[in-house]
Amino acid sequence: MKIRRTKEERIAALEAQIQKLKQASSAPKEIKLGKESNGIAAAVSAIEEAAKLNNVSVGEVIKAVSRIKRTGLKIENSVRKSGE
Repeated sequence: MKIRRTKEERIAALEAQIQKLKQASSAPKEIKLGKESNGIAAAVSAIEEAAKLNNVSVGEVIKAVSRIKRTGLKIENSVRKSGE
């Protein structure tokens, strides 16, 4: 047997859901990472080591990791313009 809720009860439940969504959306969206962040120094040294071992640039290693991990990161090679 279903228990019917009154309009006021449904409104209160929806308002509670709205408050939860507002709190979730107000959470910090940008993650600040720096060279002092945990694991960053190890990641940088690992990327540099992989570049040295494979005789490629660090940028190429980052592109490969992005493709392998399927991050959705799009890296475009910039075209250098002459200073004319």
